[in-house]
Amino acid sequence: MPFDEISEFTIYRLKKSDEVYEAAVILYNAGQWNSAVNRLYYACFYAASALLLKRGIGAKSHSGVIAKFSENVVRSGEMPADTYRVYSKLLNWRAKGDYSDMFDFSKEDVEDVLEPAKSFIEAVKMLLK
Repeated sequence: MPFDEISEFTIYRLKKSDEVYEAAVILYNAGQWNSAVNRLYYACFYAASALLLKRGIGAKSHSGVIAKFSENVVRSGEMPADTYRVYSKLLNWRAKGDYSDMFDFSKEDVEDVLEPAKSFIEAVKMLLK
């Protein structure tokens, strides 16, 4: 993929990350906890995939993106594990919220990940500069 296309896709994914994060906040305020968790996960996913794309690191699945991100960004010391953990947690929570019957997250669950998800996204943006 030519460099200008990579830059365009990176910018697109970062914009998508911000847009989806704002949707999560709207869903949180509307009391839609499972949907808010889903959107928070995708906000982190888009940010993480933007950084990997910029670095030329490919991944073919959601679990692949998280594994490559951990391997190339967290283990290298560029991002503290504490900042990264919310993304890993949201991957598991999204699957649970989307696919488990008779399961709902609580307001407190979502409150616990709102700011850490935003911090993760902001940390990724700093790495992209």
